[in-house]
Amino acid sequence: MARFVVAERLSVRGEGLGNEMIPWAKGFIASQVLNAHLVGPSWGLNRRRYWRNFKTSRLDFVGEELLRLLPHEAFAEEDYYDTGVADYGEALRVWALRKNLTRKRHFVVTVGGMDGGYLAIESAHAFLWSRLLNSRNALSNIFKVRFNVSQQKLLIAVHMRLGDDFADAEVGRDIRSRFNVRVPISWYRGLCEALRREFSGQIQFLFFTDRETPEYLRIVSEYNPDQIRNRQLSECSDLILMATADLRICSVSSYSLAACFLSRGPYVWYEPQLCIDHGVYSLWGHEPRQQRAGSPTRLSASKVESISKASDFQLLGYPVGLDSLLPDSLVNHLHIALAKKDPRMDLIQYGCVPLGAAVPASESILGREG
Repeated sequence: MARFVVAERLSVRGEGLGNEMIPWAKGFIASQVLNAHLVGPSWGLNRRRYWRNFKTSRLDFVGEELLRLLPHEAFAEEDYYDTGVADYGEALRVWALRKNLTRKRHFVVTVGGMDGGYLAIESAHAFLWSRLLNSRNALSNIFKVRFNVSQQKLLIAVHMRLGDDFADAEVGRDIRSRFNVRVPISWYRGLCEALRREFSGQIQFLFFTDRETPEYLRIVSEYNPDQIRNRQLSECSDLILMATADLRICSVSSYSLAACFLSRGPYVWYEPQLCIDHGVYSLWGHEPRQQRAGSPTRLSASKVESISKASDFQLLGYPVGLDSLLPDSLVNHLHIALAKKDPRMDLIQYGCVPLGAAVPASESILGREG
């Protein structure tokens, strides 16, 4: 039986790691659903030379190109949306049944693209973690950094995209729903200062960037002067470190998005970039497909009103504007995270818990003895 799934590159020369994560995850999902061998995405042609990170051949693209020359079925964007299913695996299963692929012993299927986003690839979460952790130098880089931070303080990851491929987000210019824009350094500094005041002596920062500009180096020296620099092949380890932090302060980039997806923890997003529609914020609400009734964004918007009325609600994504004011719910979220770091309340770390934790206080041993 010769079944192949080809996870296609996003472009001829390849994209950044944050973008390539989605087609890679789709390839894995498709290979599992179709019981097929996964080929790609080929890193050999990627201009960022990710073949070094993932320990593949520089000629790995040859196999992908040969398979693409054979007769093959393409699970394209329109095919995905035609199924009406958000989960990529379930959508592909519907499509494969329509194509009668499950009865065939031999086939080549190509998948890829960004359609469906992270909502579509939730089932590949563990796969992406495993590949990143297994990348070259990742575990060594992570250990060196984590060894030098306190496990009992809040760890804040700050991601700043400062390369030339990102345009400046000029004050006063409308950038809502625009991507590839540089967030002002003043926004990052304001957030770091506000967090440091709120959690004085209980917080530490890690900074990440694609370009170490003088402004970037100044903010690092101000908030983490002892930060380790110049690690080799750090694209994957940086992403993992961002994902394992207690909070992510994001850039408007796919790399930050990938870290948030991997983390499933809270993050801060630059409010002036978010789409505002129907009285809610969203990242993708400006897209025509997301403006349709029944889209994931529309379904999510219908839930917001009931959630916002709760006094103790916690979010994953917190919009913060140019004033860098911390939302109360985020502060509460981080205080809870800080309290959980105390090993004295963790049984597996020689900690203790009160007797009343096992049963209602009125029925506890101490209560009965009283």
